[in-house]
Amino acid sequence: MMVIEGDCNEDLEADEGGLIHIFGNLNATIEVKGITEIIITGDLGPQAEIRAEGICHIFIGGRFTGRLHSADSLKVWIESDFDGILKTGAPHTDIYVGGNFHGEILPVEKGALLGLTVVGFASQHSLNRIKDYNYTQFHASIGISDVAPGLYPQTDYYRRISNRNSYN
Repeated sequence: MMVIEGDCNEDLEADEGGLIHIFGNLNATIEVKGITEIIITGDLGPQAEIRAEGICHIFIGGRFTGRLHSADSLKVWIESDFDGILKTGAPHTDIYVGGNFHGEILPVEKGALLGLTVVGFASQHSLNRIKDYNYTQFHASIGISDVAPGLYPQTDYYRRISNRNSYN
């Protein structure tokens, strides 16, 4: 277990996983392996990077403007805006964004399972960029977007029943 009172400006390494708790902003690089939980009460700054191998859960209490590279399973909760770059691994990545999404999500190698929840705004352009990486499954719940309202994807079955005002 590592606890840092204040901002983290020095690189960290945790080869055997564990808990890293930063009471402030991250402005450095963290490399972790194994089963790891990282709590950052502030921002993940533009110079910051997290590189994770294994199962990793991350909480960011502020904005995400840096880089996150996960080779394996990842669950990340970003309390504010997502303006950084996140590389996803396999088998699954789950992302929650409490603010707006203007960042980039792409696979490390081949897209696997991706879940994305954005409370704020996410543009159709940014969502299409994710879709173009051909994730095995890409599920998204977006609060506000410039995408036309409706249920997606619009399958033949959906188009048949939508004429009857039924969206089952």
